[in-house]
Amino acid sequence: MIQDYINKAGTFTILLAGLLLLSAVALTDFFTTKEISFSIFYLIPIAFVTWNTKRLYGILFSFICAFLWIYMDTDGFKLVTNYALHFWSTIVRFGFFIIVTILISKLKILKVDQENIITQRTSELLNEISDHEKSKAELLQKSRQLRELNKKIETIKEDQNVQIAREIHDELGQSLTAVNLEVNWVAKKHADNPDIVAKMYEISKIVDNTIVTVRKISSDLRPRLLDQLGILPAIESLLKEFVKRTKIETEFNMPEIKVNLENSASIIVYRILQEALTNIARHSKCTRVEVYINIENDMLKLSIIDNGTGFSFKNKINETKSLGLIGMQERAEMLRGTLEINTVENIGTEIILYVPLNN
Repeated sequence: MIQDYINKAGTFTILLAGLLLLSAVALTDFFTTKEISFSIFYLIPIAFVTWNTKRLYGILFSFICAFLWIYMDTDGFKLVTNYALHFWSTIVRFGFFIIVTILISKLKILKVDQENIITQRTSELLNEISDHEKSKAELLQKSRQLRELNKKIETIKEDQNVQIAREIHDELGQSLTAVNLEVNWVAKKHADNPDIVAKMYEISKIVDNTIVTVRKISSDLRPRLLDQLGILPAIESLLKEFVKRTKIETEFNMPEIKVNLENSASIIVYRILQEALTNIARHSKCTRVEVYINIENDMLKLSIIDNGTGFSFKNKINETKSLGLIGMQERAEMLRGTLEINTVENIGTEIILYVPLNN
């Protein structure tokens, strides 16, 4: 605080203060007599003036202090017996004060340089922080835009799936059914020809299998239960199909209350579960899967637990084959939700999805 006041004072004020300090030291030296060495205290006004003004003023005070010192030691030059010796002593003292003045001046310059470096570096850091914050803000904005774009793409894709699924189920399915009726008519028309009947039976069987395949493709593109009854019946149907296909024991626990999710959110949750079950069937080597759906604090919580081999998440996420995991996480972000993957090798994996119900 004192230094701040000194910095605001002018050179004249500082020199005046230096003279007052010098006077106090000289008077003290005078009253303590020459038996007590008081030379070190002359450095106080020299250091004060040198530090707060220019080196030239410090040199001037060094000369004055050297003169006063010899004056006080000789009692006003009354005790001078050898002028050459006292002149040499004065020169030595003056030289000592000059060295101290130069050192203080160098130290001041070094301090100023250090302060300039610190100020410059601080300014650079502030600019870097500002640029970083700006880049972070831009990145967050682009991330939001990308998330919205992905959500829009997902919506467009699902709309196309609905249209394709409807066309496959309705038009292709009806056409195949009509073919089957015609085949059966031909079989009845030529019931007296066993070869034709057998061939028509084979064709009818192929057509029936094709109808089943078409219905499966249609369901994979867009499960009808999802649009007709909602997310929970669609998930229940998906799990039944999973058990039928994989023979893996599966337990499903869901809330008794109705889950209110928008259609766009429902299909994303459904796709995340579908991808998780696909990964389990392909890689986990498990014997049991547990699926839980709960409502917690206006959040839908979907838990998928298996007792399979597990994996190293850090290594897996860096593999190109882990695009399914990345896709699941991106889908969760579209809904402003979170996806947690907890896995332990040779013990199992737990996937937890949190989705706001107000999507």
